[in-house]
Amino acid sequence: MRLSTKFILLSPVAVVLTGGLLLVGGCLSMPRDFSSPPASIRVIDQSGAPMNGIEVGRHWYDSDSGVDGSDKAVTDQTGTFHFAKVPADIGLFTGAWRKTYSHLGMCGAGSGTYTEIYVRYHGLYDVVPKGKALHPVGQSQQDPDGVWFVASPDSQSNTLVELTFPSKAKTIDYELSSKPHAE
Repeated sequence: MRLSTKFILLSPVAVVLTGGLLLVGGCLSMPRDFSSPPASIRVIDQSGAPMNGIEVGRHWYDSDSGVDGSDKAVTDQTGTFHFAKVPADIGLFTGAWRKTYSHLGMCGAGSGTYTEIYVRYHGLYDVVPKGKALHPVGQSQQDPDGVWFVASPDSQSNTLVELTFPSKAKTIDYELSSKPHAE
């Protein structure tokens, strides 16, 4: 077989093989229309009454588009705050060349979106997700939906709760039950 014939026959195989490696390696993006999904956080006391004026914030990072951001607010009289969706136009090939080049084959690390919500109470509180059991994983805890949960005092003796949501979450709707910490 002539060299030009071999090249013509093997070219499509090389293209398919390269595409497969990019897909398996995580260099291709999962198509989506957000960098951070819409999120709703509700804070209630142990009797179910809403807690207003509680500081809430959201940090997000979208490795496919290379952007990040944060928002900060307080809960309203219903104990709730709604973060709007951070829009993006992520297609299958968004960031593929950047990820391929920057990771040189280790594309799966850091692909997708990352959303963390924090809640800061004034004073010390015992806080748990409402209606969700937590199981310990190392120094952290995780709920059945894959949300990482960490509650600890900050440097000013306030309780800080950090919630890290799975990257596949398309909406976030979370409720925390709180009671003042008994000394």
